[in-house]
Amino acid sequence: MFIELRGVEFVNKGAELMLHAILQYLKEQLPDAEFVMETSHRSPKSKLDSFGIFEKARLKKKGFDLTFLYQLSPKSVLRKKRMVLDQEISAVLDASGFAYGDKWGAKKAAQRSGDPILTWRSQGKKVIFLPQAFGPFSSQSLQEQMKKIVKNSDLVFARDDQSLEYLKALTPENSAISLAPDFTNLVTVNASNLKSSYNDKILIIPNQKMLETDSQEINENYISFLATLVSQLKVKGELPLFLIHESNKDAAIAESVNQHLESPIPIVKEDNSLAVKAIIGASKGVVTSRFHGLVSALSQAIPCLSTGWSHKYQELMKDYKYEEGMCDVSLEKSYLSTKLDLILSEKKREEVHEKLKENSTLQKERSKAMWAKVLNCLKG
Repeated sequence: MFIELRGVEFVNKGAELMLHAILQYLKEQLPDAEFVMETSHRSPKSKLDSFGIFEKARLKKKGFDLTFLYQLSPKSVLRKKRMVLDQEISAVLDASGFAYGDKWGAKKAAQRSGDPILTWRSQGKKVIFLPQAFGPFSSQSLQEQMKKIVKNSDLVFARDDQSLEYLKALTPENSAISLAPDFTNLVTVNASNLKSSYNDKILIIPNQKMLETDSQEINENYISFLATLVSQLKVKGELPLFLIHESNKDAAIAESVNQHLESPIPIVKEDNSLAVKAIIGASKGVVTSRFHGLVSALSQAIPCLSTGWSHKYQELMKDYKYEEGMCDVSLEKSYLSTKLDLILSEKKREEVHEKLKENSTLQKERSKAMWAKVLNCLKG
């Protein structure tokens, strides 16, 4: 069985962590399954090869689709190149994280799934959307695309209540839609060997999307907010450092903040998403603007705070019954000091740790239940 994976890649560490989560589970449960991805600048063939993933055969020249030429090649030749034809694929798993909604529009939804989904169904493929955020869907054209996508899918997992509402508003009676948490909470890492390096550190994980929100005030204040945050941590005797969770743009934010500080703080860049999660698990606390940085903290019961640019952050905090961990992009030192007490005060830290530990167990059970549904669908 060939299973195509969509929406995962190797630049965004959250997307890569979702890839690890898929492979960790399905390789154990479906040992004969092979995995396929399209190559791109964010998913080069060298990376696919290192993960043992086949390349989906595609050929485009000057805007013309010449993929049919691969269909003339013997399968033995394609396999030597570790390539798989579209019609050989039995199932499509979309793990985009958050890629369907007003921010991306109807055209992107069509390109991602709307255009090919009828072909997938005619080929008998199973189509599954793993837990992710959705919506809103304001325009008529986007609504039509999403209706087509959901109608032709076997399973669609909304990652939060708000996303579920957006989907249910489109197709109220569709039994394919259900609720399940982010599934990277099941990815296991060994943080113990990093404790000596990070157990006294507060990690700050920036996100360039915080400069592109619907609020001009947040966009303008985010750099100053992070600088104020670092200063507050230093006043409290803490050792903050930046952990880069995705892009060069995130690193640029860290560098910009450091220019505002009398004494710059370290910037840690780690290419491996499992190592990033392990560093988070070894730390004293986390202040993050990256969603999967937040998941990695919550699921390992690490006291944390989060800013956010969409509903997915608040909804995640609700899952862990830790809404007080959301932090406004505020420059008020008294407000930040109160928020920081949640992760610095010994009494409050312990309360937060126990709350997160209890709810992490519940969320992991929900993820296992989601995978059971996926496995049943793939085997059906």
